[in-house]
Amino acid sequence: MFQFLIKAKNIFLSIFFPPVCLNCREYIGDENNLICGKCLSLIKLNTSLFCPVCRSRLAENKKICHFNSPYILAAAGDYNDPILRNLILCFKYKNFKNLSPVLGKIAVDYVNLLNPELKILKSETIVAPIPLHSSRQRTRGFNQAELIASRLSDDFKLPLESPLNRTKKTKNQAHLKDNEERIENIKGCFKAKNIEKIAGKNVILVDDVFTSGATINEAVKILKENGAKKIIAFVLAKA
Repeated sequence: MFQFLIKAKNIFLSIFFPPVCLNCREYIGDENNLICGKCLSLIKLNTSLFCPVCRSRLAENKKICHFNSPYILAAAGDYNDPILRNLILCFKYKNFKNLSPVLGKIAVDYVNLLNPELKILKSETIVAPIPLHSSRQRTRGFNQAELIASRLSDDFKLPLESPLNRTKKTKNQAHLKDNEERIENIKGCFKAKNIEKIAGKNVILVDDVFTSGATINEAVKILKENGAKKIIAFVLAKA
């Protein structure tokens, strides 16, 4: 009887609330998908790494400017891409946790475009998500950066670690327009844990979006203070 009720419920939902693409709102026909193949194919992926200071494209995936920067930026796409931006916003603020397979595939496809130049994947490397404050994670129900980091870890056979704690509840960075305000807001919010997981390791530090860079800069500072070697900050999109 219970299985019959579940089946009846699914039939009811498929009739009165048919699955549609989150972007174009066209009927998909597959309730497990949230974006149609046409919209997904329109997302343009980058083919290089970037300088996190001036956002210049690093054609050979190595520093050609701002050599003092403690990390390199890997951005799968551009936040001006309306389809990618819409997916990220739904994922992050509308609790579409089941978008993680789609966004995870975008992340993996981008990294595959960089190989074999992305030699950090062949050395002693950990994948580490930017942590959320515990109260925000309880409210949202998941950490979007952790879901993307998990996909990268699985596909490239790299250990997934959580070497940082977020000890300070900060304002939402997206709501702060001034870069100085963002830097002050995020200052001192991360603490290292499991230092042995950081020292001597290369780190792929994962977040969803790179805007001012304040959050990643603060996290990189703590990782470097605790012995991290090369750091690549990985995001789905850069603004």
